[in-house]
Amino acid sequence: MKNKILILASSLLLAACVAPAPEAPTTSIKLIHSASNIDELLSYNAQLRKMPPVELGRELQRINAYPASPSNTVRRAMALSLTRDPIDLAKAEAQLWNVMGDNSVEAEKLKPLVQVLVGHYSDLRRVADNAEKSSVQLKEAQRKVDQLNDKLEALKNIERSLPAGGK
Repeated sequence: MKNKILILASSLLLAACVAPAPEAPTTSIKLIHSASNIDELLSYNAQLRKMPPVELGRELQRINAYPASPSNTVRRAMALSLTRDPIDLAKAEAQLWNVMGDNSVEAEKLKPLVQVLVGHYSDLRRVADNAEKSSVQLKEAQRKVDQLNDKLEALKNIERSLPAGGK
């Protein structure tokens, strides 16, 4: 019995000496919440993306009647970017740059969203430019293929018209 008590006491003593396992390090992400209408603008953009072209044109006319403000400028840029017209996309990007240059309190709160949109729109313009260049190159290559096919057909016709006695 003495041995059992001694073993139990030793176990308790050893258990007390062991330090508790350190907690796993945790990282915290600090969320910055501003009192701007970024959530509203993101929701508005989602609604715009669902609109057919005719309705989008009407919405763009409505937006143009809104009073000038950074958030309305962002709304206008969002609508312009969805018209599938490269000129409108360039206008949208220019309008966003105007918001970036604005130092008003409202514009300052919108600048993170505007920076993302400017990057996105410039990427869209670059892709559209590359697609147009590729289209021009494809048309040129097709024209050359057609010319070579015409020449090949002309050579075949010449060969058919030659006398067969050469063999």
